[in-house]
Amino acid sequence: MTKTEICKYCGGDYVPKRRGAQKFCSNSCRSLNWKNNQQIKELKVPDVNTIDEKPVLVQKPSFHEKMSLAGIANAAAGAAVTEIAKDFVTPYANKPATKKDIEDLKAFLKSRYLPIYNLGKDVYNRIPYYDVKTCNVIYLKS
Repeated sequence: MTKTEICKYCGGDYVPKRRGAQKFCSNSCRSLNWKNNQQIKELKVPDVNTIDEKPVLVQKPSFHEKMSLAGIANAAAGAAVTEIAKDFVTPYANKPATKKDIEDLKAFLKSRYLPIYNLGKDVYNRIPYYDVKTCNVIYLKS
């Protein structure tokens, strides 16, 4: 036989999963009970001279962030300093390619002679190049 408890918020029956610690049937009842208790704490009890007066709910001043020109300038300066620091710290090999870099690469690949870096110079001190059209290695003066 399972023992049922009564929810302290809605009054419904429930089977507790944590015996002795659980007081509400669900998380929604628990959170609603907390919200109601917070609203009761915010009630301001006035000095009552007559019985007709009701307690007044105190309005908390709401926090609205205001935009200011100084705040915008600080944000822009912070972003600029961050970008400069990233540019300074990032090695050249890891920087992103620009449109000019890609255009230069296309022009280089379309050229007829490609330099060969792992082949040494010849006896006349000429640099080796690969001729794309003839598929031969040729030596040119640079």
